[in-house]
Amino acid sequence: MWAGAFLSTVGTWTQDVALAWLIHSSFDNPFFLGLRSFAAEAPLLALMLVGGAMADRVDRRRILLASQSIQMTLAAVLLALFLTGNLGLTAILAIAFLTGLTQSQSAPTYQAVLTSIVPPQQISRAVALNSLQFNLSRAIGPVIAGVLLARGGTGACFAVNVASYVAVIFALTRIQVPPPEPGASSVGLGTSLRAGLRHVGEHDVLWRLTLLAACSSFLAFPLTTYLPVFADQVQGTGATGYSMLLTAYGLGAIGGALSTAQRGSVPGRGRYLLRAFALFGLSALGALFSPWSALSLAFMLAAGWSLVTAYSTLISLVQENAQDALRGRIMSIFGLCFRSGMPLGSLAFGALIVPLGVRAVIGTSLVGLVLLVAGLEARRGVVARL
Repeated sequence: MWAGAFLSTVGTWTQDVALAWLIHSSFDNPFFLGLRSFAAEAPLLALMLVGGAMADRVDRRRILLASQSIQMTLAAVLLALFLTGNLGLTAILAIAFLTGLTQSQSAPTYQAVLTSIVPPQQISRAVALNSLQFNLSRAIGPVIAGVLLARGGTGACFAVNVASYVAVIFALTRIQVPPPEPGASSVGLGTSLRAGLRHVGEHDVLWRLTLLAACSSFLAFPLTTYLPVFADQVQGTGATGYSMLLTAYGLGAIGGALSTAQRGSVPGRGRYLLRAFALFGLSALGALFSPWSALSLAFMLAAGWSLVTAYSTLISLVQENAQDALRGRIMSIFGLCFRSGMPLGSLAFGALIVPLGVRAVIGTSLVGLVLLVAGLEARRGVVARL
């Protein structure tokens, strides 16, 4: 499953880098980058809770196989529209929305499967290794995209993504996935959803970690959304510079995932994740305001390491506090808050970039993140004591 997800995510990053550059170079409006991010994530806001409830009721492997097949079809449509010269902004947004709609079901299901196929004491390492595959692909995908954009063009990047889905579909046919809890489907869907929401609301650790995920993703992820604008308008390095920034970020993220997997479940992880968030904010600020491109790459390396360390630790703590029977619903609630912060932040900050500039706007979001986590650590609340 790790290998299949890794190869598929390499394809996704290859396509995303090419698509982000296509939007930036074709429409010359940073707001459209945020709009595309919002279109991809908006379905999750509406339907991820339903997806989590279904993950606790239905065969999870069937859900994932159907989801990956649909996403492969949508990637093929994107490629076909580009090759025929019919890929406009409306089509890009529509495909992003439909892909997000599919992921609203597959995302909580994948998280539930991930920790159901390892022993409970290995959950933190499984989460870290999953972050490793995601960020290893984040480092490799932009490199592939940079080479293909220079030699084969945007269509070649899109084709790589279509082919990459074969790997994860094959992997899903080869693994054993535990069935849902007996009698889970006999409970009404609405009742099932309310039970999950009630459990998270009454669990002091879970709701605080979930709220932290929402606030931090709102403030942190606009950085990567608007990297094409920074590379082009501030550094003047174009598509090559953009792919290098993402690659440096991804290489740092690999280090963060490896160190988190090595560390495992140890005391003091709450303070550790808050400090990792603060380090991300400071490193990203350094990358934005550095006068030298090489120094920006070094800062992006540190930013990738610290952000993945923070989120791997955060997700591990949520998984360890989740009951098996409610795992799909708990992860869907957490995923809803975590992923909703991304498009909302990208859309909100994107509207300000044209009048105020990318450095001022993204810099403000990063300062907000540093102040948030510094306040949480100073208060020594529930999260800091974990």
